[in-house]
Amino acid sequence: MNNPFEKFNFTSDVIEKLNHYAMLLREANQKVNLLSRKDMDAVEYRHVAFCASIGEFFQPAKNARIADVGTGGGLPGVVEAILYPQAEVFMFDGVGKKIKMIQHFIQELKLDNAQAFNIRIEEFKSMFDYATGRSVCALPMFFGFVKKRLKHGRNGNLQNGVVYFKGGDLEPELLAKKITPDAEFDLQKFFDDPLYEGKRISAFSTRKVLAGV
Repeated sequence: MNNPFEKFNFTSDVIEKLNHYAMLLREANQKVNLLSRKDMDAVEYRHVAFCASIGEFFQPAKNARIADVGTGGGLPGVVEAILYPQAEVFMFDGVGKKIKMIQHFIQELKLDNAQAFNIRIEEFKSMFDYATGRSVCALPMFFGFVKKRLKHGRNGNLQNGVVYFKGGDLEPELLAKKITPDAEFDLQKFFDDPLYEGKRISAFSTRKVLAGV
């Protein structure tokens, strides 16, 4: 794809930072396994633009606090920090080498609204408005990780809670409790690409997160 960001109405500054981030991912992936090697030729489209689609669905308010859990190479956390300069983005991962790379990305991209931590979110003492994740694990498990760190209320266009990139059906444990997303965004429809069949972003309020554990 010649312009992986053609579907978005981004400023030139945002596109420049997203492309810079993709370049940093390529460089870092030679040292630390952040992404599958087979994806590196299309990292702008398959990873960075894919994560940037969250901006079509979710807009945090000024000073909203976002925790990106199991951030890996900063997807979607670094992208969120680029898209949402009005928010604070905190990235968490259990692999120290990945966090060191993300800290390097934050410095290179001059993301004053982002921080990265090599600890579990459960060990962090602050609260957040939103927790995001990209296919980190099954949703009930993810809910368990973040349940004590989420505020109630609304600090953006969505209720506070979990905003999650997901493929496949909703887990039986959630269906059994009649817990369904408050809102969803169809990624295949947005990108018009069968590569993303069944993939979507789902939002669950804090109340539903607590009920789904």
